[in-house]
Amino acid sequence: MVTKIEGRNVLIVDDHEDIRELMRFSLQMRGCSVVEAVNGKEAVELAPQIHPDLILMDLSMPVLDGYEATRQIHRLPQLNNVPIVAVSAYCDAHNRQKAFSAGCVECVSKPVDFALVGDILARYLQA
Repeated sequence: MVTKIEGRNVLIVDDHEDIRELMRFSLQMRGCSVVEAVNGKEAVELAPQIHPDLILMDLSMPVLDGYEATRQIHRLPQLNNVPIVAVSAYCDAHNRQKAFSAGCVECVSKPVDFALVGDILARYLQA
């Protein structure tokens, strides 16, 4: 069964178009509104405009990595409580701890298990 989360806004941040496309499809299938950013700098600029309910953040990106983007987003008063989930091919113990220290609530390994996406939505978006 697919977890339905109607009317919630999710920001996907990843420099790989194919990954953004797969995540977007999975989220839209569950009723979420999706906005995409191609790097951390773009995410920091977009987040205050769209007020996401959840951010899925790649950690390794050009321009501004996910660690620093997470820190900058959480410095904004209107966004300091938005859950940011790291989505990375590098979710080993060291990078997981770095992600948590930056402000991520969890770290999900790539390739993403899309059944796990439903679990994440249920954890962070269901009222």
